[in-house]
Amino acid sequence: MEINNRASIKDADRLSELLQEPHRNHRHDIWLWLFLYYYKDASLDPRTCNGLTMRDEIARALRGERLFQSCIPQEKDRFLLPHGKLEWIAENERQYRWLLREIEQMTDLRLHRDLVHLTGRDRLIAMIDHWDVDLAEKASETERLHRDWLRHKAKDSEFEWFADKKDGQKRCACAWEWLEKKHLSPLSIQAPISNHQELLMFFDHADVGRYERAAMIREIKKRWARKQFDERAADKKQVNVMLSKAVIAQLDALAETHGVKRAQIIENLVRMEADAGLYLADV
Repeated sequence: MEINNRASIKDADRLSELLQEPHRNHRHDIWLWLFLYYYKDASLDPRTCNGLTMRDEIARALRGERLFQSCIPQEKDRFLLPHGKLEWIAENERQYRWLLREIEQMTDLRLHRDLVHLTGRDRLIAMIDHWDVDLAEKASETERLHRDWLRHKAKDSEFEWFADKKDGQKRCACAWEWLEKKHLSPLSIQAPISNHQELLMFFDHADVGRYERAAMIREIKKRWARKQFDERAADKKQVNVMLSKAVIAQLDALAETHGVKRAQIIENLVRMEADAGLYLADV
């Protein structure tokens, strides 16, 4: 018991003393900073939100605000959802970008750009916590948002071809070549796509429907197939020859028997004759 008391004293700071809360909760601290800044017009330095001096800044703003200090627990109950309802929000760049737009539309909130330390998952949760709406509605809308994200993620199966272990990056680079040439405006500021994650993030925000997206993927695959054929045929040249119908039938029969194409049969026969010289010496 004595050890716990010493730990509490060591961890205590001015804000802990003011609020009589020995245990810190970083999420609650961010919410309180935003509440003071937006709803109480407190003079807070935006750079301190989610920064190292955030709690000191909050303590300074609360000094002398005895009445408001006593109301903070009730305000927390009014604004803050249980932690478990937000656990699905991850520290993930792709999810962050998708959710940021969705949460801005859901809450109609735009946090101040000067809150430079409030980033990533902390920023998304802070926006939900800061949203002044009935808590039951907030819970319902947050659950809907979670379902929307899961449905959106389910579309990733359409892009599995681009995640191939061997050729995935090359296929994504091919996708970027097609998008740059066939889809994007010449004035687009879209960064080049070089991997599967970047391709998913592009289509997360691309204004295309399901069928258009499927058509785009088909065209990208066609481009890839042409590129692969061109690479394999780099040392080859097309030659047109006239053959009798009987010879063509024999050629097709050989191709079917050996499971290869006409060109491979002809190429192998010519190479063998060039090496052995068995059949054309007396022609």
